[in-house]
Amino acid sequence: MNKNIKFQFVIIVTIIVTSFCYCEGSKDYLEKGDESYSKFNNIEALSYYEKAFSITPNNYDVLLRLVKTYNAAGEEYYEYRKRTEAENYINKALEIADIFKNKFPDSAAAYCYFAMSSGNIALFKGGKEKIKFAKIVEQNAKISISMNPNAYLPYIILGIYYREIAGLSWIERAFANTFLGDVPSGSYDESISMLKKALAIDENMIVANFQLALTYRRMDKEAEEKALLQKILNLPIRDFRDKFAIEKAKKRLNSISK
Repeated sequence: MNKNIKFQFVIIVTIIVTSFCYCEGSKDYLEKGDESYSKFNNIEALSYYEKAFSITPNNYDVLLRLVKTYNAAGEEYYEYRKRTEAENYINKALEIADIFKNKFPDSAAAYCYFAMSSGNIALFKGGKEKIKFAKIVEQNAKISISMNPNAYLPYIILGIYYREIAGLSWIERAFANTFLGDVPSGSYDESISMLKKALAIDENMIVANFQLALTYRRMDKEAEEKALLQKILNLPIRDFRDKFAIEKAKKRLNSISK
């Protein structure tokens, strides 16, 4: 074999073997991360997903898990009222969500998690910025639904979004009209519609049931709220958010009963 051809062959084989090893390494970290995530250990899961990202930063599965778990970690810290840590993780989620959407513009999940990350970061913003992120949430959640109407998450995101918009005070609306030109539209009925669509896909999802209960609470529909909260107590925990929802449901039911 010609020396040049032989040399080129060795290089090609080396590249193939190295790429294979890199992919296998990334896959191993993903599997370990998935195991941790299934046990509701978001921070440990992130440590594995971040290692996978360092190996294959352009991989769809890596970006999906990373943005999902950064949001999860941020939400968990927010529940524990550790705002600094929560904001740091949500900022990372938004950063990865932007990369995810740019690299995979044909993915409904990419738009969904961009909407989720924008909604979560809005919790740490005020006035003008909060309204700006609200518009991003609605736009991207709707795009995600148009691409895949069978995924429940964007419906939950819109359900929460419409409830929060419906609950804006006249001062907040006046502010938005003055500085942004208009107020995003949204009503409690639209919130109910979106959350019921999520439940039509998975009726035993604690988060969707709890969010619907919150919307009924805003509307002073105590009977409907109470029925959902009682239902939640008998549903299996499948997500780390579920334990917080159950704790809040118990506390609310106790206050209603008094």
